[in-house]
Amino acid sequence: MRKGLPIFILTACILGAFSCSGQTLKPLDVAKAIFDPKTTPDFVNQHSTGDYSGHPNGLDMPATANASFLLIQQTDSNAVVAMNTQDSKGKTTDKYLFFTKDSSRWKMYAMATPTLARLHEHRKQEMEAISSAQLDSLIAIYQHQEYSPYKSKEEFFFILNSLRLKLAPDDSLVAHFHRHKATFNQLLKEVNKTSKSPETETPTLVNTRTPAYSPLLISNVTTGGFLPAECIDFHIMNDQVGYLYTPHKKYLPELRPDKVIMLRSLGGGWYLYKVNIYL
Repeated sequence: MRKGLPIFILTACILGAFSCSGQTLKPLDVAKAIFDPKTTPDFVNQHSTGDYSGHPNGLDMPATANASFLLIQQTDSNAVVAMNTQDSKGKTTDKYLFFTKDSSRWKMYAMATPTLARLHEHRKQEMEAISSAQLDSLIAIYQHQEYSPYKSKEEFFFILNSLRLKLAPDDSLVAHFHRHKATFNQLLKEVNKTSKSPETETPTLVNTRTPAYSPLLISNVTTGGFLPAECIDFHIMNDQVGYLYTPHKKYLPELRPDKVIMLRSLGGGWYLYKVNIYL
């Protein structure tokens, strides 16, 4: 969780300073002000456009919620800000705020989150509720079925831990990568030895379920698809969230609220990514 001064103090400082100087508020400043618990409808309306109707904003958020913000991309005309919120029970949520520059003013036009997050959360909760005895019984049944969700405890916990990682805050996903960075780079070397092709029909370029690679919680490795062919995609539970590698920034996809919704640099050509839909 990124920490700092309470949002309402920051917003008071931001709005006061810029109203006196006449300068244009930056996207990060606008994001903080829109989701300030003491924001005003006039400010929100003046900085809203497109699909963003002005809600949710700071007035809609619980008084006990804490939020932090991070600018993840900005050009002359567009910007994306990541917003992490934490409720009183400690549950965190990441959302991505999209801005466009309209008449010299930055306005928020969309908010995005991965489409299947609720489905994955439901599946995770169901798996966490399974007792050890129930798991033994399920595995005994699944071992005799051709198609089953898992056939061993190792597979069960690989899936469960992958769901936990996939649903974790962005900062936790970043920490997971850095914790296993050497192994990710080793996996990349192995991938680069394969014959990569955007048209490949194979489900993964390298087997990631080996003892060496399973701690990465990467289900499969592909190229192409919803990302440029020059990017190598390391998926967590097959799609929507994962890590990508590209040798050049020019190959990175454009961020859009209906496609690739976030990219966060991890250094050395690696990025954390999330997509809103599977294309």
